[in-house]
Amino acid sequence: MSTSRGRRVAMRASISRRQLLVGAGAGALGTAAALGAAPLGALASEGEERSGGAEGTWYVTVQVTSPSPASFDTLYAFAKGGVFTRIDGRTNAATVGDWMPAQGGGIVFTAIQFNFNAGVLPSSASRNGAILGNFAAHVAEDGTLVGTFTAHGILGLTGFNRAGTFTGTKIEAEGP
Repeated sequence: MSTSRGRRVAMRASISRRQLLVGAGAGALGTAAALGAAPLGALASEGEERSGGAEGTWYVTVQVTSPSPASFDTLYAFAKGGVFTRIDGRTNAATVGDWMPAQGGGIVFTAIQFNFNAGVLPSSASRNGAILGNFAAHVAEDGTLVGTFTAHGILGLTGFNRAGTFTGTKIEAEGP
């Protein structure tokens, strides 16, 4: 080993390769545990706090109240960072949008779903516009997602206007 003055100093203690590897492994595990576990826990609680408990996936029943009553099932997913997706239970149409915390609690989200002519294989030729939805929701004390929405046609879909409510049950991960 060299010193700052260029002299060589003999090391008197030695360690075997095995001792070095065991020590390095233990050090790496300790560092990972100390640095990794705390931020992950903080991120998880921060995400839950930001989303008001809405983050995750939901089985949702939609009640259209205007212009005429109807109901259907759908799946909602709220991802970290504000990504919202929905799969329509009637047509399998995908919806993509953005969510964020609402003032005073809950969340608001906006999404677009392409609309296709009924009974035709979805393609760019059969697309007749899109639906823009605006939503507000919160997780109730009993753990259900509760909210309201308005939707209207865009990109050529004229005369489409809907409003209503929805309720959802969280889909929890389970092992086999």
